[in-house]
Amino acid sequence: MKDDRQPQPPEVPPGMTVLRLRGDLDFEDASALAEAVRGALVEDPRVLAIDVSSVTFADSSMLRTLVETQQDMEDRSGAMVLVGPITPPMRRLLEITATDELFAIAEDLSEAVTAGWIRSAAEDDHRER
Repeated sequence: MKDDRQPQPPEVPPGMTVLRLRGDLDFEDASALAEAVRGALVEDPRVLAIDVSSVTFADSSMLRTLVETQQDMEDRSGAMVLVGPITPPMRRLLEITATDELFAIAEDLSEAVTAGWIRSAAEDDHRER
């Protein structure tokens, strides 16, 4: 007998918001992407996990939004993590712009949930007080 059950996605812990992106993300989509990020930040997450596992194309306008979001999360004493698996187009964009070292990257949502970013962000905030 074959088991066709899919593994359950991990529960998103309090303090983490997940934004799932899909399809082609280019100049024409830049304002919609920025709006989606603003919507996610309204929740004031400690960690913003951006799922890029379904991105089929990405250009510099998407990268700009990611860099700005990373900076915004740092200003909030939070963290941003890209969640994969990272697709080849996304990996290429990160590598040719040398931003693959800039972003925290989790292989999947389970890793993002268990990696301790929420705890680390909270500890950083506590140390600043």
